[in-house]
Amino acid sequence: MKRLYSVIALGLGLVMIASCNLNKEPRFSDSDAFVAFDKAAFSCSETDGEISIPVTLASLNGKSTTISYGSVNGTAVEGINFDLVDGAGTLTFTPDARTQYIKVKIYDPDVEYDGIERVAGKYTGDLKFQIEFKSTGDVAASMENACTVTIKDLDHPLTAILGDWTFTADCRGSMSSWPCELAKDEKDDHVVWFYDLVYLSRSGWDGWDISYYGVVSEDLTTITIPLGQESEYTYSNGQHVTLFGVDADFEYLFDSGSITATIEYDASGNAVGLTFNLDDSPAGPDSGLIAYIPGAGTINYVYGPYTGEKN
Repeated sequence: MKRLYSVIALGLGLVMIASCNLNKEPRFSDSDAFVAFDKAAFSCSETDGEISIPVTLASLNGKSTTISYGSVNGTAVEGINFDLVDGAGTLTFTPDARTQYIKVKIYDPDVEYDGIERVAGKYTGDLKFQIEFKSTGDVAASMENACTVTIKDLDHPLTAILGDWTFTADCRGSMSSWPCELAKDEKDDHVVWFYDLVYLSRSGWDGWDISYYGVVSEDLTTITIPLGQESEYTYSNGQHVTLFGVDADFEYLFDSGSITATIEYDASGNAVGLTFNLDDSPAGPDSGLIAYIPGAGTINYVYGPYTGEKN
């Protein structure tokens, strides 16, 4: 029966090929032309000055047309945080220029501009606004008919410690090093997120949202990381990857209390190192950290000495 089915499928394929050859080859025309932002999201720094956002006209043979665009305020406000360089808000495409650029002036809050109120040195958080097509003339607009622009604030109080680090610890009996990103929290400017705190990439979990947070002290000298945190990622058994403390004998797990990392700075005030104190956790002296899935088991664990070096 299986062989008969295969033969019938092959026969149908032959019929389909033969019938397609009877028709003219399909062709697209410029009636199908459309305009689109190259990306639906764009980010820049508050110090970038002027940015260029690409827009492309997709057409078969090339086409000349003019479209219009405008901005929509969000947390970023036109005239305060940014301005469109072309006040007319138009782009003209030709067969030789199928990609054009919307130019936007980004205002640095630490620089004075005539007639514009500034908040120099103040952390406002990342600001967002949108650019959208107002009219696309005789061509269609694709699904990418708007672009959200994020202006990244460089005045974040944790700027000195955010970014890429290299962590080193005793992993399963031998000293190992691995990359870890420290990222800001979108709502709390004294919370930092660790992406790969317990060397999960070693176990093939790299790329999953298994991150844990720490609270930075007001004087920016220590980071306190609570135990018992659950990752956003959920395992197939419905459980989250939980951060535990583990005792020196690898017998007991602890889901309360915390560990502390001390931040080291150079003479210029840049963070250069982290030293994790695992001994003061409820797991006791010579303890470690473990990423564990209740009902499934251990992903990975590390013991001290545990340090970080800023890249």
